[in-house]
Amino acid sequence: MKISLGAKVNYYSKCPFCGTARAEGSEKCINCGKSLLQITEQENTIPDEDKDMALYQARDEKSASETFKSLSGKGKLRYFKDYYLGKVVLGVIIAALAIGLLYSFLKPRQTPALYTVIVVNPFTPTGYDQFMADLEEMLITDPKHQNIVLDNSYSSLVADYNSSMAYTMHMAAGEIDMIIFNKDELKYQVNSEALIPVDQAISKEVYDKLPDDIKIKVVPTYPQENGDFKEGEEAVYGLNIEKFLERINGFETSSKYCVAFTRITEKHDTLDKVVKYMFDIN
Repeated sequence: MKISLGAKVNYYSKCPFCGTARAEGSEKCINCGKSLLQITEQENTIPDEDKDMALYQARDEKSASETFKSLSGKGKLRYFKDYYLGKVVLGVIIAALAIGLLYSFLKPRQTPALYTVIVVNPFTPTGYDQFMADLEEMLITDPKHQNIVLDNSYSSLVADYNSSMAYTMHMAAGEIDMIIFNKDELKYQVNSEALIPVDQAISKEVYDKLPDDIKIKVVPTYPQENGDFKEGEEAVYGLNIEKFLERINGFETSSKYCVAFTRITEKHDTLDKVVKYMFDIN
């Protein structure tokens, strides 16, 4: 006969089958051989700290909520950690990912009102911030859907491979409107047909108000199939921004920097405003 753990055991004084008196120390009847064991009480021997856990070991007898309510504070904590903590953490992660994806789809898309590449940044931090603030105030009408890009991550459009590749990619995407760079690189960009003459980028009215001494003329040189080079028509492809840099930075700077306009830009009204601002034209 199997005796469960914690059972309180007694013996019959007489055999319940044949009535023979139990011999001292004997577990079986000396006459018929039947067991004289008598289980009279089941004793709870579970340690106090495990009583709560025993309540939910047989969860099929109670609902989860009933089991949880019946536990003490310590038992509830263990129950939560064992059966709910993992699910809660997973749920939070899934919810965060879902919210992030939803926000990325629903957040307002911003289109550059002006995209400018700055090669070897000639601005002081204060001057850069002021330039950005002035452009935003002048050009942004809907901040949720418009922004200004002043990308000053370029070191050279000619000599630096990473800068050249980034420039080519943004040009191919039709993003760049204006370039501020060393005028030594101006001719290279003119020859690569990346730029248009200034008088094609802005209105005649604004162009005619520009002082002649800031206009940088370039004669394009185009390679031919036979290996020779053909010269194009001389035109103003850049504008010297020495005075603008002095004004925005607050001190005298080199005259080697100029601004030029890309062939892909279609923001002629915007460029009119920018040129009038940079060269203080009313």
